Amino acid sequence: MRNTIITTILLFIAVIGASIYYFANLDGDKKKTLRPMTFLPKETFLIATLNNDATSDNIFKDFEIFDALVGSEAIQRWTSLKAKILRNASLQPYVDGVEMYISFHPEKEQITPLFTIPTLTPVEKADLPAIVDELRKTYQVTQKDTLGSRFFSFSGEEAADVFHVLYHEGIFFASYSAPLLHQILDDNAAKLEKAHIDYFIDNNNRNSPMSVYFIHDQIPQIAKQVLRRKSGDTLGLFEQLGGKSAWNLNFKNDALILSGESETSGKKDNYLEIYGHQAKTTQSLYNVFPESTASYLSFAISDTARFRQDLTALFTARQELDQLQQQFSQIKRDKGVSFETDLRPAFGREFAVVEQSNQTTLAFVVLADTAAWRQAAAPIVSEVADSIYRFNHANIPYALFGDPLKAFSRPYFIRLKNILVLANHQSLLHTYQQDWRRSDLLINTLGFKNFERIQGNEANITYFLRTRTAAGTVSNLLKPAYAKNFQDKDNFGYQDFYSWSVQISGNSGTFLSSIYGIYKSKSALGATPAWTYAFENRPITAPAVFEHSDTSQFILIQEQDHTVHAIHPTGKKLWSAVFHGRIVGQTQQLADRSLVSVTDRNQLYRFDPFGNSLPGFSLHMPYEPSYSPTIAQVGREQLIFVPAGRRIAVYTLEGKKVTDWDHVELDGRILFDIKVKNDRVFVGTDRGHFYQFGADGELQKEVVIEGSHFKNPIGLADNTQKQTAIYAVDTAGNLLSIDFEHTPAKSSLGASAPEAIVAFSPQGNEDARSIVAIDQKQLLLRDIQDSATHHEYTFTQIIEDRPQLFAANGGGRLLGIAVRGSSLIYLFDEQGELLDGFPVEALPGFYYGKIDYNSAPYLLCIRRDKKLYAFKN
Repeated sequence: MRNTIITTILLFIAVIGASIYYFANLDGDKKKTLRPMTFLPKETFLIATLNNDATSDNIFKDFEIFDALVGSEAIQRWTSLKAKILRNASLQPYVDGVEMYISFHPEKEQITPLFTIPTLTPVEKADLPAIVDELRKTYQVTQKDTLGSRFFSFSGEEAADVFHVLYHEGIFFASYSAPLLHQILDDNAAKLEKAHIDYFIDNNNRNSPMSVYFIHDQIPQIAKQVLRRKSGDTLGLFEQLGGKSAWNLNFKNDALILSGESETSGKKDNYLEIYGHQAKTTQSLYNVFPESTASYLSFAISDTARFRQDLTALFTARQELDQLQQQFSQIKRDKGVSFETDLRPAFGREFAVVEQSNQTTLAFVVLADTAAWRQAAAPIVSEVADSIYRFNHANIPYALFGDPLKAFSRPYFIRLKNILVLANHQSLLHTYQQDWRRSDLLINTLGFKNFERIQGNEANITYFLRTRTAAGTVSNLLKPAYAKNFQDKDNFGYQDFYSWSVQISGNSGTFLSSIYGIYKSKSALGATPAWTYAFENRPITAPAVFEHSDTSQFILIQEQDHTVHAIHPTGKKLWSAVFHGRIVGQTQQLADRSLVSVTDRNQLYRFDPFGNSLPGFSLHMPYEPSYSPTIAQVGREQLIFVPAGRRIAVYTLEGKKVTDWDHVELDGRILFDIKVKNDRVFVGTDRGHFYQFGADGELQKEVVIEGSHFKNPIGLADNTQKQTAIYAVDTAGNLLSIDFEHTPAKSSLGASAPEAIVAFSPQGNEDARSIVAIDQKQLLLRDIQDSATHHEYTFTQIIEDRPQLFAANGGGRLLGIAVRGSSLIYLFDEQGELLDGFPVEALPGFYYGKIDYNSAPYLLCIRRDKKLYAFKN
């Protein structure tokens, strides 16, 4: 099966939008009219109109998608024609405020646009010479009379082609093709049917900036025009559909979206007709498609009884029903399995066909009842390998669901819970099993996540094509002229579309339909960096931003050879220095702008923003630090507290060791950082020992949580009794509040996995306010005093890295999550909503926020090429 063929139709429709914008930026109100469309030839592939007013002008201004579709050369030519002809002072009064039509017509090895512009008032024959004389100032103009009408041809330095204009019965017709204009004048040439024109006018949304009309009977002609060879199975479903569609543009900077209604001819032997009496319903099978998916065709059924009735009518119309019934009667006699009462009820409401990058296909079918399936299938399938089976009889998938599964006559299959995966070769199932185990799935890719944000998952039929993955197949299917444009990355931008898709839903016998072209906009976050900074080795710390002076800030990051780089907000290197060891935790900045870091080689650094070590530093510590240092005022002195496993190393800002803390040895390893508040030092350990120390290192209080283990950082906040308390989460998912005065309070966090990752999010620089918990693939957010989860988010892969917290406007925090398996990073606001532009492709360890005092927010992230990327948001 060649699913990718249908993309040629989508690409062709998309070009309409670009043509309209560059020719039709006319001001004024839209005028209702039928007459212009009555002159169009029957061989009209598509028709489009534009709402010609200042609003449309602003909407389409700098719309990157049109540049990608039309090509830069055509844009320059069309823009010139629009400005110098349509906006000419002599012509403007006649066309200002009219509705313009753009239609596309086949001509040999090209598709030619025709521009149809009715005039507000008729242009008198005597006035035409004056208008032409004005245009002669810019173009070379020739004219001739044909069939009683006058043709004008414009050529000049800007235009590589001659542009022909005909004024006929109060309408301007313009094209690069003179023969096409001759068809307009030929009364004997077949024209558009009035029924089609009436449908288009009835479904024209006056509030839409653009409308597109399509006659389904043109699908075979379009395929013949642009394809090298006969269309495949997917396009074959649409070839005999009949009827027409009217779509309106939903404007979005990073997507071309056309949505509207479709009407078919009602042919009983056409497969898609059976979905006309279905209703949109949730589709979910895409969650299990392999990462190698190039395209898929997915179906969902809302009314199974009506579907079976209409499918039976289809088989009857094709004279196939008797043969199928005889086959299944024989199976019932031989195997005791009834197709209607045993087999059919076991199957669910969804199925799909996936074409992979190597042009092999898989099918996916949902089971409604796995127990019923096992019982019904046992006599009619055979195990051919470990967990791989094969149907003993042909045509079962086809009899259940019809045409899309006809190619899977007697397939092999595996079962994933309630989903059957079908293939015509065992090797394809072995490969898919590996993909499934490794989570190499379509939903784990960045492009598909962006696609999901724009296109919903409710429909009866969804066709999806992934441009880059299917590019080779598409290029081979297109005729040379069209393949050349598709592959041209300089003049066109087809490769910058992540995907093309069609969604269709039943609507009481007709259809609702939409077309989506998801575009990788150059202005999207993560697309075009403001600057990059290259490293010799892989960076090993997240980028962090610190104050450099009263007027500027800087970025600090360390690479694998332990070189620390200081980078200006413009991406220029300020200085670099090799540290002894890898920085542990995060670097801290003091009020005097000096910075403090510790490394895994027992080294403590304090240096200024220019990279100079302060007196007394660096110094060697007796213990290896286990996390970030804490700089805090204790007593009357500011001290550096360094967590070091079971020890606490304390130093003055001059680098002198505070010996009062030498005797402290804890039961267990310190849980990340040390908390300090009101001259008291708070520490928790992995063995459930929690401590409160005084300013001089004396132990004031200790609480032991028997039988519990801990692996996450602690938080510090006032509890409901207004007492300062340590908050900690044990490996059983219990949240404990320990204030050293009362019995520790315990409540369930809601994260049950022992490996759950927990963080406490503060308000500003103060106490913890909310809890972030990552339970494998599940993100849970809740207030520290409220046991109710106020937001959840489910990822497609297990999260391995700890969340990052970034300052947000208003003193809150933004939550950063990295998914190592898919190399995607996410950013959530305090309500748990994903920020626009995310996820972005990057490795774990990133920064989001200002990189200079008055800068816009930036995303600083690392990619596999060992570069730091700065993306302005």
